[in-house]
Amino acid sequence: MQGSVTEFLKPRLVYIEQINTTHAKVTLEPLERGFGHTLGNALRRILLSSMPGCAVTEVEIEGVLHEYSTKEGVQEDILEILLNLKGLAVRVAEGKDEVFITLNKSGSGPVVAGDITHDGDVEIANPEHVICHLTDDNAEIAMRIKVERGRGYVPASARIHTEEDERPIGRLLVDATYSPVDKIAYAVEAARVEQRTDLDKLVIDMETNGTLEPEEAIRRAATILAEQLDAFVDLRDVRVPEEKEEKPEFDPILLRPVDDLELTVRSANCLKAEAIHY
Repeated sequence: MQGSVTEFLKPRLVYIEQINTTHAKVTLEPLERGFGHTLGNALRRILLSSMPGCAVTEVEIEGVLHEYSTKEGVQEDILEILLNLKGLAVRVAEGKDEVFITLNKSGSGPVVAGDITHDGDVEIANPEHVICHLTDDNAEIAMRIKVERGRGYVPASARIHTEEDERPIGRLLVDATYSPVDKIAYAVEAARVEQRTDLDKLVIDMETNGTLEPEEAIRRAATILAEQLDAFVDLRDVRVPEEKEEKPEFDPILLRPVDDLELTVRSANCLKAEAIHY
């Protein structure tokens, strides 16, 4: 391995081990010593907290006015149904920030994500996901679900104040987890290139909810990180300098007549005797 002693190594070998459609391991090597943790931790934080995606944000269930109630013929209470709806993995076509999907089901048995009715702009990545169970043949459930595009995690309490005036009774807010990444972990192992044995190998183990492939998630996270670092590449102060108020070269009080200075009579007479009038 030839090159300048100050030249940084860049990872040349990338291995992608596809465990299943939502689980993959990505290995990058070689990295300079310490860069495994530097890059691994940065990518991990972005993948967990800053990845854009889609999530359920509001639900209207027929016959339900608030989340602390139950529905006849449904095994789960409303809070448990809302928690199950948070597990929906929804992919929405680019260009749409929010869509509405509907669910109508009757008869005894489980109600799953595959029972949801939607148009071609929406795809359910986990159609087998259980939402609730109907307990008898006469039971039924109908709901209207709002899906929005966002980033990271936004609790329902953060949206209550902004939507309280417009939100009708019966529209239930849901904590939104927009990130398509379910689990992410990284490990740094030893790597070797020719005679150098002090190098790092970064192994990223990640699972998604099925709306985004793991390797594509890493590409997007790396792009986000690179865009944030662009400002440091061309580092310069762009602040507009403050205009300083120019101070006069002399004190204006020097131009005031002696009579305006409110001096004692003796002091004023002494100045006038010396022909000092200002």
